[in-house]
Amino acid sequence: MKKFIYLLAGLALAAGITSCEDSKEPQYQNPTTFKLNTPALQDELLMTTGDMDDKSTFNLFCSQPDYGFSAVCEYGVQVSLTENFVDATEAQEANYVSLTNQSASQSAMTFRTYDLAVAMTELLGITSAEEGAAYDGPDVMPVFFRATCRIPGVKGSEIVSQNVVKYSNVRFFYAIPTAGVIYIVGHVFNPENEASNNFQEPSEGFKEFYEDFKLVEPVIGCKLYAGTFYLKECSGGAENPDNCAQFRFFTELKGWADKSVQVASNPNDFYVEPITDSFVDGLFKGNAVYGQGNWGIYTTETEAAERTYTFVVSLQDKEKPKLWLKKGTWDVEVVLDSNNMNEPSFVAPAE
Repeated sequence: MKKFIYLLAGLALAAGITSCEDSKEPQYQNPTTFKLNTPALQDELLMTTGDMDDKSTFNLFCSQPDYGFSAVCEYGVQVSLTENFVDATEAQEANYVSLTNQSASQSAMTFRTYDLAVAMTELLGITSAEEGAAYDGPDVMPVFFRATCRIPGVKGSEIVSQNVVKYSNVRFFYAIPTAGVIYIVGHVFNPENEASNNFQEPSEGFKEFYEDFKLVEPVIGCKLYAGTFYLKECSGGAENPDNCAQFRFFTELKGWADKSVQVASNPNDFYVEPITDSFVDGLFKGNAVYGQGNWGIYTTETEAAERTYTFVVSLQDKEKPKLWLKKGTWDVEVVLDSNNMNEPSFVAPAE
């Protein structure tokens, strides 16, 4: 009987220790190892493109750093034309540039061949189409990569892979970087020519039409997109969200069905999130998702200037898009927030 009691006591003690271990909070730690895998096709010809509309991609794969818990990370790579990466100092510039992972939270990384061409163009010192056309260097060259990882919003979480890999034969086409764009769709008007959008189909067949409804990066590569538009005059009563001026955004003109290219208020179609009363000192800031829900503002002012807003969409953290609206016409500058993420600063236009 005593043996049985001792056995029970031992089991209880073990269970208590296990319970204590299970209840411990995950502890952040700085990872010490991080590796970029050698590309399986590293010696095959990798074509780049100078066509911004070309969606072709290539892949790189890396390990997942151990932060002490299962963290949602942002992965990318740095690109150089030499195996020895040199960081920037006061005396010299870095000899590499960063490349955006199209699936930022995935260690199975996807990169646009156009973005690689832009990076190579910069590293070769080509700054204009004239210089690009006059380039007489090698058409095929090795390109080197090292991986990066960080937890968005956590300072000091950045880590660079200890190793460098390469694609041995990269076909170079010069590509001068241009500002990225997205599109607004809804009950909006272009203030320059009063063109009305009115939910025109966002497809390639209407690409010229959508030149009037673009949000453009104020700084190339910042992943903030800004534009000024005015809303339709509303009627019928603010208590019904369907009476609002509605809108959402498209990253590509691929029609209505593909939710992955629609920056929205809600995943569901025929959903309206009224934000008329959500402005503080003329500014609205909120989170977005990929989907088909609209934002809605109820505005009855007869003057277009009173229904004018400057829109900014952030896709810097591609998994967590954000939206800012500032009532009125503003210039947008890019500043860093407390977490080193880009955010807009609304500045009165110069007269």
